[in-house]
Amino acid sequence: MFFDTETTGLPKNWNAPVTDLQNWPRLVQLAFVCYKDGFEVESKDYIIKPEGFVIPDDTAKVHGINTQMANEKGIALQIVLNEFASLLERADFVVAHNMSFDEKIMGAEFLRKNMINYFDNKQAICTKEISTNFCAIPSSGGFKEFKWPKLSELHAKLFGSDFANSHNAFGDVMATAKCFWEMKNRGII
Repeated sequence: MFFDTETTGLPKNWNAPVTDLQNWPRLVQLAFVCYKDGFEVESKDYIIKPEGFVIPDDTAKVHGINTQMANEKGIALQIVLNEFASLLERADFVVAHNMSFDEKIMGAEFLRKNMINYFDNKQAICTKEISTNFCAIPSSGGFKEFKWPKLSELHAKLFGSDFANSHNAFGDVMATAKCFWEMKNRGII
């Protein structure tokens, strides 16, 4: 199962536990795609109806979803979480580009709705982390040899071009899956 999120922003503290619900931004869009034996069997793309929060203008400019749109087109968080949890529970593994962020966003939303955090004990694969040496983009910070690649940088390295609809959860999740399968086919992972 592959998934991606768009949110109301970034956490105040990247190292905070998922249980620190005030730290983790709210879910605005969730997209996921499921595969069986390498073939896509299901994909979903949901805008989340805000429950007690607004989407800041600066983040709406990034992903294109403002509070008005989310109120008009959004689906109740509980409905989306129930469907996602059902599929996640059955998945052999879960893949995201920047897993440490996306799984905490989803984990915090599960906890806000008094649900089990279905990411506990689930094999997680992060395409950002596993593609760092393959992309070999020099780090400017001096902390490590290579920086973590953006999804667009990984896609460009693998396919020679960017992809459509970046910073849209559905566009990003489809690009993540495409990159994952290509890295698998090339023996990179």
